[in-house]
Amino acid sequence: MKRVFWFCLLAVLLPAGAARAASTVEFTTPAGSRDAIVCQPEGAGPFPTVVFNHGSIVDGNGVQGAAQRGYDLAGFCGALAKEGYLAFLPIRESAPMGNRFDSYRDDYQAIVAAAVDHVKTRPGADPGRVALMGFSMGGLTSVIVAPGRTDLRALVLLAPAFGRGRMEEAAKGIPRLAAPVLLLIEQSDSRPIQRAVGLLERELKAHGKEARVLRYTTGGGHRFFYKVDSFWPDVAAFLREKMR
Repeated sequence: MKRVFWFCLLAVLLPAGAARAASTVEFTTPAGSRDAIVCQPEGAGPFPTVVFNHGSIVDGNGVQGAAQRGYDLAGFCGALAKEGYLAFLPIRESAPMGNRFDSYRDDYQAIVAAAVDHVKTRPGADPGRVALMGFSMGGLTSVIVAPGRTDLRALVLLAPAFGRGRMEEAAKGIPRLAAPVLLLIEQSDSRPIQRAVGLLERELKAHGKEARVLRYTTGGGHRFFYKVDSFWPDVAAFLREKMR
C-alpha cells in the first residue's frame, strides 16, 4: 500500500511528461531502510547520476507536506531527468518529524553516503559519473559526505544550512574534497545561510579548490530554491560541463 501511495503522489506532483519515469525504491542504510524518489530518462542508459538531498522542510513535513508549503521536490527530480540524469532523491527521515523540525541529525551522513553507494549499483546508472547536490540541510549534509570521496564528479550546493554551527565542523573537510563545487545563494537569504556560504567560499579558496559561487538578486531569499527557477540554467550548465 505504501508503494502505491508514493507512486500516486508522484504522479500528481511531477510535471507533465515526467511521471512515467518516476518511481520509489527502498535502499538500506546504517540507520535502517529509507525510501528514495527516482526519476530516469527514457532509454537504457547508462545515465550520469545525481543524488539530490532535500531541505529540512521534508524532514519535518514529509514530501507531501513540504509540497503543500511550496517545496517542489518532485520538480527537481523531473528537471534532472529531463536534463538526461538518473535522479536519486533519498528521503532521510522514515516519518515526518514535525513542522518545526530543522535540525541536523548524525545519521544523515550515513544515509546519504549509503544513497551514493546504492545508486552506483542501479541498472541504468553510470557509476563513473555521479554528482551530489543538496539544498539547505541537504546542502550541509552534502558538504559532510563529499570530502574523501573520489567517486563524485561534481558537488552542487543550493543555499546550504549553517546547522547551528555544524557547518563550521563540516568545512574542516574541505581540504579532502576532490569534486568541483557550484555554490548558490540568493542575496536576501537569512544571516545563517549567508554565514554558511561565506565560510565555504573562504575555505574553498584557501585550499585552492575548483569552485564557482553565484549570488542572485531576484528576491525570495531561501524560498528561491524551493522550486526549479531562474538559477536552473546555471546548475544545468555546470553539470553538463563536469559530467560529460
